[in-house]
Amino acid sequence: LNLTLFSAGGHVLSYLRAMESGDYGLAATKAGLSRAPRVLPVDTQKLSDPQIIATSSLASGNLLVQAQYELDGAQSETVFVVEPSESVLWFFDTWRFTSTPLSSLQFAIIGDYRLSVNGVELDARAMGVPPRESVLVPGVYESSWATPWVEAAKQRSVMTEVDSSTSIRLRLEPTVELVDVTVSAVEDFLHDCVDQAILQPVSCPFGVTIDDRVIGEPAWKIVDYPSVTLSLSTDRAAWSMFASGGVVEVNVQVQSLFDGTITTKVETFDFNLSGKVRGTTIDEPVLNLD
Repeated sequence: LNLTLFSAGGHVLSYLRAMESGDYGLAATKAGLSRAPRVLPVDTQKLSDPQIIATSSLASGNLLVQAQYELDGAQSETVFVVEPSESVLWFFDTWRFTSTPLSSLQFAIIGDYRLSVNGVELDARAMGVPPRESVLVPGVYESSWATPWVEAAKQRSVMTEVDSSTSIRLRLEPTVELVDVTVSAVEDFLHDCVDQAILQPVSCPFGVTIDDRVIGEPAWKIVDYPSVTLSLSTDRAAWSMFASGGVVEVNVQVQSLFDGTITTKVETFDFNLSGKVRGTTIDEPVLNLD
């Protein structure tokens, strides 16, 4: 039994078989942890067919155990180092890992502080600097974040090396829904502007100055709505909005101060808008115009 079940290779194999079966509580115990990490491997991509392919002694007296298995559609290997632990009934050998079979996911999240790893939502503000999460090895881990307002492409990490660290960069982009909501807010603002029957609509990006006498009220009309773009602001906490290419028309009757003739004056003006969309990190986006 000391050459099989209670061998160093047997200890590693029992850990890998627990990982294979998805019994992460048992795997954590075999790994020397009091409980399983909060982020567990992708359930549909667990390792399979674990085998011990080599065992060798180190000068320290510890044993190096080389394991092979299938993971994520490919054959992979992991090297574990184990050391003797207390015997069972003074006869059966037991072993423990010298380094807990964990690796680290290190995150850079640009445009939010939230992320999801294998379906577990995490808050980078509570994960240290830089944000890190320890996970069991071997395993597949998928990192992403998506809300109705922002989304990041999924990053897939296949972790096979003990004590390794993998850097994951999630860059959030505005969704179509956020752009649509922003466009609607811009258009509503412009509608309020053209409803103002004055030469210089208050707090609006256009207006007209006329030297002659104005007869009646000027009428404004949006000819072309501006094109709206969103980009991450320098503070990485908001989205810079730029609306360009807008065209507005004013129609107003004027009387010449020189000879009293009355004419209809029609003019068009180009205009742009800028501002910031805040609140996507709390799922309550609001547009603030400059």
